[in-house]
Amino acid sequence: MTDLERYNRDKATVISMIKFILMVLIVGVLLFIGTKLVAVLVPFIIGFLLAKTSFALAEPLAKKISKPSKYKENRRKISTVIYVILLIVIALVIIWCCTMLVEQGLRAINTLSKLVTGFDAPGFTTEFLNRFTKENGGFITPSMMETIQENFQNVFEMVLQKIPAFITSIFTGIWAMIENLPYGIFVVICVILSGYYFINDGPNVLKAYLKRVPNKSFRMKSVSLLNDLSVTLFRALGGYVALLVITAVEAWIAFKLAGVNYAVILALITAVIDFLPVLGISATMIPVMVYLGLHNNFTGIIILVIAMAIMTVLRRILEPAIL
Repeated sequence: MTDLERYNRDKATVISMIKFILMVLIVGVLLFIGTKLVAVLVPFIIGFLLAKTSFALAEPLAKKISKPSKYKENRRKISTVIYVILLIVIALVIIWCCTMLVEQGLRAINTLSKLVTGFDAPGFTTEFLNRFTKENGGFITPSMMETIQENFQNVFEMVLQKIPAFITSIFTGIWAMIENLPYGIFVVICVILSGYYFINDGPNVLKAYLKRVPNKSFRMKSVSLLNDLSVTLFRALGGYVALLVITAVEAWIAFKLAGVNYAVILALITAVIDFLPVLGISATMIPVMVYLGLHNNFTGIIILVIAMAIMTVLRRILEPAIL
């Protein structure tokens, strides 16, 4: 290989490395900007979904009570009223959920502290395992009994060591939420104003755009594209949010009827897990059933089994219609 060939090869290698580094940097910058844009755009998307929902609910009512000449004006007024009602309902639901989460979270911490101070791990394991010893017709020998008790004690001590870190992480998350309070105020203001804007000024902006675009073909294609995007966004995001709320309400009712503590927390976990590709409502329902069985609450197990069946059937019916 000549010096010129070696030089060209090294040059190509260096250029390839520089290209790769630049591509990685560009992707990183785009991801960083994308996360910031998402944080800014989310309130406007929520406002758009609420405005679109208000329009959809107001349309049949406006057709019934309005003359053709005043249909658009009445639809706008009815949409504004429905939008305000939706905001009030959502605010009340959020306040109720936050109150219940705080209450049940404090109750869980109190129960956990009592469990740590009053739970007798060796006595519990001995009492439970004595039912399966050879003396009582079981299969556990004294050596097996000793090994199991030792392992259970080690696991219990390890869990106790993790509890302070777990509680610290909870309070750290609460403090982070308090630090993000300005962003929360920004979200509330943007949701209210953007939704009101979409209802009252959105059609006017579209009319002004149509008047200022001379090319009719481009004008119609752009309007069709915007309409398709808005419909797709409304059906996708709005549909998934509706399914999330429906699943959370169904799970909360089921847990309350079954007499399960921390029904709100479990319902929210169930609703979120239900959207994961492999897991579903059984990922939370079945462990709760096992817990109820250990506490001889067989009525609660029957209620949760029936609730799982009803929720599954309703999901199969509602999902195609909503999405």
